[in-house]
Order: sequence, then structure tokens, then C-alpha cells
Amino acid sequence: MFVGRVSELAEMKQRWKRGQFEFGVVYGTRRIGKTTLLQEFIKGKNAFYFQARKADEKDNLTAFSREFRKMQGALEHVTYNSFPDAFDSIVDFSKKQRLVLIIDEISCLCQKSKSLLSLLQFYIDGAFRDAYLMIILSGSNRPFMEEILMSPNSPLYQRATFQVHLEEMPFSEARQFVSDLPIDAQAQYLGLFGGHPYYLDMIDHAASFQENVRRLLYSKYGTLLDAPEKIMPAGVSDQNMYNSVILAVSRGMRFSKEIAEAVGVENNYVAKYLSSLIQMQILEKRESFIRNRKTNYYAVSDSLLRFWYRFIFDQRDVIQNGFGDVLFSEDQDGIEDFIARSFEDVALLWMEEQNRQGRLPVYYGTIRGYTARNSRLGRSVELDGLAEGLGKNRNHLLVAECKCRKTPFTMNMLSHLQESVSLFDAYDVIDYYLISKSGFTDEVAAISDPHIHRMTLHDLFQAS
Repeated sequence: MFVGRVSELAEMKQRWKRGQFEFGVVYGTRRIGKTTLLQEFIKGKNAFYFQARKADEKDNLTAFSREFRKMQGALEHVTYNSFPDAFDSIVDFSKKQRLVLIIDEISCLCQKSKSLLSLLQFYIDGAFRDAYLMIILSGSNRPFMEEILMSPNSPLYQRATFQVHLEEMPFSEARQFVSDLPIDAQAQYLGLFGGHPYYLDMIDHAASFQENVRRLLYSKYGTLLDAPEKIMPAGVSDQNMYNSVILAVSRGMRFSKEIAEAVGVENNYVAKYLSSLIQMQILEKRESFIRNRKTNYYAVSDSLLRFWYRFIFDQRDVIQNGFGDVLFSEDQDGIEDFIARSFEDVALLWMEEQNRQGRLPVYYGTIRGYTARNSRLGRSVELDGLAEGLGKNRNHLLVAECKCRKTPFTMNMLSHLQESVSLFDAYDVIDYYLISKSGFTDEVAAISDPHIHRMTLHDLFQAS
């Protein structure tokens, strides 16, 4: 059953209905759901979907020819002499009826067909525009796909009529994968898997959260035992160095100097790996302040990979030898702590969606964690979520505090938070979002202030 991707699917359907020439680019990390989205979109349409192979140009042309002829209902499997001949045939077909042409993993085709992008430019500027054609190029090689869109040196620069950068699902769409389960279990799964449909689709709803974790990650047959290889771009060179960098970040090394020291290389050397991992959307760069000096720190953006590098990386061989159950039993306290800390991710995923849908008092920029070391308060400050208002509301500040404790949110916690936020004295309006799994003390619940918003775990899931 197809789940989510409501806005992306609606945009492509609207483009199709217009009946005009369209050239779209769909891209995102591996297994983020590009192929599923495209296959859902082409249902009931005249569509030619071609998955490029890691093969030479001749083999790809043969496969392209065979599949296009098959789509036309032709019995004979004639191979076109060249891609121009194949494109001419597509033009002839789409002059008579609407057609969507999808070339998936376009980078594989271009590796062996160096002139293909220039050829596509020639047809997009000419014959394709005179046909009832919608062409979509898709791929998981983000640098390559962004070069198609943004590089002035790309033959297809500024020719796309639309683009879809597929990322993790928003809260309400991700929740559809687990909506039949108890709310506590829903929060656990979203905390571990985030909004990643590839992970969420693996859940066995007849089993408990613990049983699913053991089956997927602690079994020698576990589908996610090799999670990084499934998610990271294929053919990454120097995998050991990438592993070392991600491992360091997952263990709390936030700054490039700390990461370099943990890995055992020079700071300048590790910088290129950090940059590549950001492009892959494995890491994300965040801002921190040491007194008044702004600096960047790094975090693992994929919650499942955070888990994998913390618990599985060093023990993978042991699990493959059949001792996963022993390790799983020993890791119970650590897993429970990980899920409790990931409650922050679930809450911010919810808040980001509320913001995009205009359900907050004003629109805010991206909601991200904030860190300040050695602040003027005489202590370090960490805020779970912080965002400035957009446009004319830049005098508004959003502050989120997420607690996954077995005890309610107290007045002392609120006072400590407000002291931390006193660093931001330039804002006229501050909205506090207090999100507590175990609710609030009577004193906090009794506060009558329109800028203090209180939510429990059940409020988040029921409100969605």
C-alpha cells in the first residue's frame, strides 16, 4: 500500500494534467522512496519507466529499446542504433498521445554515455517540446542531480520545469505506518526510524518494539544489520574513513577538531569527509556559540544510523556469529536511553510539520537545536529547539523543550529554561513549547500565559 508523499504526488499529477511539456528532476538519498513515488504516479498513465543499469552504453541502449518497444506492445525486440533514434521514436509516440518518460538513476547512464545530457538538452530545447511529453530524471547521487539543476556548466541548467527533493516524511505521513499501534509504540518507532519510509515499512505490527529491534538489527539475518551499506551511496570510496567519522559523531564528538582527534587525522583532512557526509544527508551541520563566537558542530541526521553506530558497529561480527540475543539483552538499558533521547527528534518532527502547515502563532524558520558553551550565564546552554520568526515576525522566537522522563515537567525545569532563553533578549515575543511525555506538575499546568504551550505525548499523536 502506498503511504504519504501527498504534496509531491499532487504536484506531479497537476503537471501531468496540464498536458504541456514538462521536465522534472526527482532526487534524494538511497531508499528514500523515489521509485515508489514514481511508480505510484504513473499508475493509469501512458508511461515508460526505465531503470538505468551500471553497464556500458550499448547494454543500456539495448535494455531501453526492448522496454520501450514492450511498452508500445510491439512483439519484435528491435534495438535502436543510438539514443537519438530512441528519442525520435519517443517523440513520434508522444505526438499522438500524452506520455511520461522516466529515466531512473540517470547518473548510471551518464557514466558511460558522456554526451547523454547534451543530447537531452538538444531534445528538450527542440523536439520534446513539440510533443505531449513529460520527462522525469531521477537519481540518488545528490551531487550529480544538483549539478544538473544548479551548475551553469550543466547542459540541462535551468531547463527543469519542476524539481522534487525527496526527504524524510513529515510527522503525519510517517505516523501512517504505525497508526494502528499504541501511542507509546508509535513514538518509539518514530524515535528509532524517524520519517524514513524504508525503515518504517519493515515493522512487523504483530510483534513488539523490542522484538522488531532484535529481528531487524540483532539477528544475523537482520535486514538492517548492514544499514549503512543500504543507505549510503553505492561505490563510496574509503568506507573505513567514513565509518570512523560517523562513529565519532555518533559518540558525541561534535566539532571538527574533536572528530579529527578521535579519528586520528588532521583537522583539514577530515573536513572533506564531513562535507561529503553532509551532501549524502548522513550528517547535518548545526550552529553553536562559544560566548559570542559562532562555530559549527555536526550531528548524525539519520536516527537509525545513530543507533547502528552506537550499538551495532563494533558488534556486527558477533551478531553474524549468532550471538545477537546475548548482546541485545546486554544493551537493554542503552536502548531505552537512546529511545528516551530520541523523543526530542519525534517532537521536533511534529513541530516542523505544525510550522509548515501554519498551525503555530506565526511562521518560523527551521527549528533546530541550539548549543552555547561558556555563555554569559556562567554555564553551557542547550536548547532542544530554537527558531526565529519569518518576515515581519522576526521579532518572534520559538523555544522547544522536550522531556521524556517518568516524572512530570516541573516549575524548576521551566525556570531553568527561561534563564537560558534570557540570552536572547532582542526578541519581543517568545513562545515556549513544553513537550513532556509524562505531563506537567499542577503548578506548571496552572500557568495562564498564551506564550507557554504544553503538550504531552498523547497530545502530539492525537493532534496529528
